[in-house]
Amino acid sequence: MRLNKEKMMNASEVAKASMKKNLVPGLAMAYISEGKLVRTETVGIANPETGLEVTEATHFEAASLTKPVFAKIVLDLASDGLIDLDKPISSYAADIMPSDDPRCMNITAKHVLSHGTGLPNWGDVPVPIAFDPGTSFGYSGKGYTYLQDAIEKVTGRRIDDLMQTEIFNPLGMDDAAMIWTGPLNRTLARTVDKDGKIEPPRDRCQHSVAREPNSAFSLHVTIKDYPKFVESVLADEALIDKIYSHKNPADHDVVWGLGWGTYKDLIWHWGDNGGFKSLVCFDPVTKDGMLIHTNGFNGLKVCYDLFEYVAEYDLSDIKEMIAHAE
Repeated sequence: MRLNKEKMMNASEVAKASMKKNLVPGLAMAYISEGKLVRTETVGIANPETGLEVTEATHFEAASLTKPVFAKIVLDLASDGLIDLDKPISSYAADIMPSDDPRCMNITAKHVLSHGTGLPNWGDVPVPIAFDPGTSFGYSGKGYTYLQDAIEKVTGRRIDDLMQTEIFNPLGMDDAAMIWTGPLNRTLARTVDKDGKIEPPRDRCQHSVAREPNSAFSLHVTIKDYPKFVESVLADEALIDKIYSHKNPADHDVVWGLGWGTYKDLIWHWGDNGGFKSLVCFDPVTKDGMLIHTNGFNGLKVCYDLFEYVAEYDLSDIKEMIAHAE
């Protein structure tokens, strides 16, 4: 997959048309070519109440784009010998299991990163388990928070501290944050619902009662931040190999590796925190890719339109997989 450079320069017009059709007020997008960020672009309104435009300083909830960042932490800890991806998480933290189903004892970090735990996406503890770990696919944020608890116990450090010192600081992701704060609302985009109606300001990430920091969804970024992480992934052949080292078939020819979805020549992930929707897709061979953040409930439709236009790539199977995942 390669981005069409000419279409890249005209993408804002496609964005405006799709945003109008899908009632999405604003977006920010970034283009990576041959492993390097070559262009960022912002379109539309960050705050429909005040008319404030989206800029490079606008924060978005990255939603589930948090998961690949956490996965990098986990894979690094495994490389350092602090955890074993194939060892049951219960052997590290038997007191924090999210389910009283005895099969929970067998869940490994590899199962979590490839969504093979059998745990639901969310739910009050104790949650049920839908299938024997490692035998099927079931998208699960709950699995990620279970692994987060274990990682924090093993390292003695909170996940926001680990991400800050091990990823954000080294990569210069200066505006990235894992915890919502009041001051963040000064730069955080306001969201709209499926009908285009403005939603109340956030008082926590995704209006959730789940705790923060959260390895499944609580990353906040500007359009300058996440591309630095994508660049680092594309530059790390060993990491790419690790992503592909485990394959859990999901749906519509999509396969889940360690921390990322894979589809044909793409590595990808999507984010969905209600009014915040996002999509990142890249080709580890050509090292071209695209990232889009939006502040509208229907934002994924805009993301699809833009990626298919610039990359000339059919995302139909990925769309269907996402529609059935959550």
